Order: sequence, then structure tokens, then C-alpha cells
Amino acid sequence: MNDQNVFESEGITAGDLRGLRYFLAVADELSFGRAAVRLHMTQPGLSQGIKALERRLGMPLFERDRQGVALTAAGRVLEPKARQLLSHAEEFDRFASVLAGRHNGKLTLSYSRSGGIGLASELTSRFREQYPHMTVETATGHTHSNVERIRMRAIDAGFIRPPIDGDDLQCSVIAHDRVVVALPTGHWLADRPGVSPADLAGEPLVFFPRERSGLWESILGAVYGQGAVPEISRLEPDEAHMLAAVAQGAGITLVTEPSAALLAVPGVVFKPFTVPVAVPMALAWRKDNANAALHTFVSFVHGAIGPAVPPSSPASDAVAGGRARRGRPSDGARIPRTLAKRELRPSGARG
Repeated sequence: MNDQNVFESEGITAGDLRGLRYFLAVADELSFGRAAVRLHMTQPGLSQGIKALERRLGMPLFERDRQGVALTAAGRVLEPKARQLLSHAEEFDRFASVLAGRHNGKLTLSYSRSGGIGLASELTSRFREQYPHMTVETATGHTHSNVERIRMRAIDAGFIRPPIDGDDLQCSVIAHDRVVVALPTGHWLADRPGVSPADLAGEPLVFFPRERSGLWESILGAVYGQGAVPEISRLEPDEAHMLAAVAQGAGITLVTEPSAALLAVPGVVFKPFTVPVAVPMALAWRKDNANAALHTFVSFVHGAIGPAVPPSSPASDAVAGGRARRGRPSDGARIPRTLAKRELRPSGARG
């Protein structure tokens, strides 16, 4: 590859910049798996993105074998150039924002309670660092309340759990959070390394009221199958009270990994599913909201995370297969699953 490469001769597109981010993540990690985690996407999606970049350039960038991943000669030439191009793209974006007056202004956001202290707060923190003269006010709420506040123009945007009704809002999926099962200590599934949806057949469920919308449908649909409603033995207003009810022996419950990492309740054991079950997290805003600060934030989020590809999910109808053979009683050890710290793209890598 020489300096007059295909980017310089044909012009750089937004897709090219996204591909360069993928390339640099793999070049840094020398692992498609670790790079996919860093970019909050699946490994197949990342591999497809790299292949698209290689087709664009007309040459392979990585050598892949059982020993691992290594840069080809072309990849080693591209690496410093890619970092330079992404740095220039970031610099141009900042300059364009200043010219457009978007470096000032006010933005109001609401986090999702089920998202815990995770990706949404990290994105907002990075945005504040990049736009220090922007006033950013934050709140928190469930999907239903966030959607209502967006519609009433009480906030500019909110992190929500799809699906939502109506065509007045724009909704962009930014991540997928895995679902875990919360069990009382001593439950017959508590000593297993993982749980399958079929194991939950017939288990009484502690959950929250349906009017909270998106998350209710997302979790139950992902675990029990679309349209299936398990026996709900008890309703509680939020995850903290749901977990307290589980500790009291009222049943089991389902929460996202961010919530599990944030909430520690004595007497509750968190177990992952043997095959990943995930629910989407999205950013929503009014289509007719002309606030320049909002559009700057939306562009920033899309540039920071890239496409959000859901991890693989189990066949939902596996629940109908019945309960697996019961194991030995748990020894009472709590094993809360702690999330690894999410990594966003470097501030010089946006699109």
C-alpha cells in the first residue's frame, strides 16, 4: 500500500471511518473477541466490518490462524495512517461544531433505571468532556416515564428499552444488555454455573407492572418467548424491591446485568443464562426537536459506539421443554456477576 491509497483517491466516507475504528480496535487487541467487547458488538459483526474494509482496500489487513491474529504488511502500513485520519476527523467535527454554534447550548437527558451505572452514564461523561461549554442536565426514570417526558418536551432525550409505540419519536438502539436470573439462596438452581430458559418453567416470577412498557416486553419475550406470560406471583415497583422479594422466598426474578452489578441484596444469587439472553438499550428523542445540542449528542453517541449488534439468544420456546433435573441445594454463596468496565472508543475516534 502506498500513500496514494484508495481513501485519498476516492474520498473517505463515514463507513470508511467506522471501518478504520474496527481495524484499530483489532490491531490494538490482536483479538477479534476482545475488540468486539471493546466496541460493544458481536464478533461476527466486527468480522464483517473488517472484511468490508479489506474489500474496500483490495487487500487483507490481518492474518488469522489458530495461534491468533497478526497484522499483514498492508495492515502495518495502514495503522499509523488510520490513527491520523481518525484524529483529523475528530478535529474537523469539533471545528464544525464551533462554527455551527453547537459547542454551547443546553441538553436534558434521562437515564434508564434498568441500565444501572453503565454505558449511558459513561457516554454522557465523555460528551461533557468533549463539549465542556455545553450544559447537560440529567435525571433517571423507567422507559414509560422517559418516553412521556420526551413527548412532553420535559427532556430532550432518554435512554429507554424498546419497543415503544408511536411514530413521533426517533429510537436508536445503542447496546444490548444481558439478562440474568436472580434466585433465593438455597434454590435448586443456585449452585449451577448457568441457567437455561427451560429451567424456569413453572417457577413463580417476581416482576414489575406492565405499564413500565419496553423492559417488561423485552425481558419476558427474550426469556419465555414472544407473547408468552409466565406466572407472576408478586408485583414490585422496581428492581431493588424485586430482589428483596426474591430474598424473602417469593420467587425468582429477571434483571439486566447492569442492575445486578449495581444492586447487592443479601440472600440473592445471580446466574447467567447458558446461552446469552439480551435486551436492547436505545436512545429516544422527538423527531421534531430542533435543539442543536440534542443533534450534537446523537451524532456523538453514534460515533462513539457504532452499530449495536445483539448477542445470540436461545430459542425462546425452550421454556416449554420443562424443568431440568434438580441439583443439590446451594451452599448459600452469593455470586453476583460484576460487569467488566465498558470501554468507549478513544475521543479521537469518531464518525
